[in-house]
Amino acid sequence: NHELNVPMAMKIALDGLLEYNYKTRDTSISDVGKYEKVEVSVLLCNDNFIQNLNKEWRGEDCATDMLSVSQFIPDLDVPTLMLGDIVISVETAARQAEARGHTLLDELRTLVVRGLLRLLGFDRHSDEAAMEMEKEELLILKSLRWKGRGLAKNAPDLSKPHTETLDGQVTNSLKRAGSLRFYRPKFKYIFCDMDGTLLNSKSQVTARNAEALKEARSRGVNIVIATGKTRPAAIDALNMVDLSGRNGIVSESSPGIFLQGLLVYGLEGREIYRNTLNQEVCREAFLYSLEHKVPLVAFSQDRCFSMFKDPLVDSLHEVYHEPKAEIVSSIDQLLGTAEIQKLVFIGTSEGVSSTLRPYWTKAI
Repeated sequence: NHELNVPMAMKIALDGLLEYNYKTRDTSISDVGKYEKVEVSVLLCNDNFIQNLNKEWRGEDCATDMLSVSQFIPDLDVPTLMLGDIVISVETAARQAEARGHTLLDELRTLVVRGLLRLLGFDRHSDEAAMEMEKEELLILKSLRWKGRGLAKNAPDLSKPHTETLDGQVTNSLKRAGSLRFYRPKFKYIFCDMDGTLLNSKSQVTARNAEALKEARSRGVNIVIATGKTRPAAIDALNMVDLSGRNGIVSESSPGIFLQGLLVYGLEGREIYRNTLNQEVCREAFLYSLEHKVPLVAFSQDRCFSMFKDPLVDSLHEVYHEPKAEIVSSIDQLLGTAEIQKLVFIGTSEGVSSTLRPYWTKAI
């Protein structure tokens, strides 16, 4: 679960293989970029179970805190990197946690990191190897903001001045490699506008922006769209870069701020705020639209309405992802059909500046 974030620990450990040269590590696993995915299993068990495994795998008839067994076969050309299995006895871990004065979760997290490092070729067969493994272990724990003090043999106390030295090393590493490896945001949410911010001039999410959002999300940051668009428009635009739906950043079951904040959805996509325009204001706007033949689009939650067809109205759907406008012939019918949150006149830049804006600034 999220308390024992094995995928994130694995990602940080794998990133480290590219950035650091350890003299003692078995480098059989090195080019991780050639794999489509990486798999590792983590099993939590009791003392009896791990004792039987320990006897079977190592010939040692006793319980232990953790066993790691590699499944990696060098030179096997397959799309999946099979790292292996990590087995942890919760009973032994609980006793160790109590003896060391930290929580069971802290102990389990550190054992997971230890197991990952062993599968990646770290070991303790010499003092230098032990120091290198402990250094990597502490960097991964620190990156995840996990506590691991006192678990590793000879591990530095993270509450003492050594932490300052470690921070300096991390900072220098960031500057040298331009890496986000040790960057974990201190904030939990990003509220992101779309037009003129997330979207480019073609009303598309660029690949760079999409990757940035995916990276932020992978680090546990919640991303909430805050836009003048309708929710369907936001979903459509982000669907093009695989960022919509239940596993994306916007869907019908996610929080979001739409139509300039006139529709706001909270947890599970439930509506928590709505505001609508005065019907007489809407009536006056549509009378003006008909009289001057200026296209006007009414936004009502997930639908759009207009009084007549026009290429500019179509562009809202074709270019800007908004729902295709439904043509309604009567103002009374339109006002009886929908609660309107927002009205948008569409015209040329000249028409807007010379006629529309002066008239409606005064009228409003």
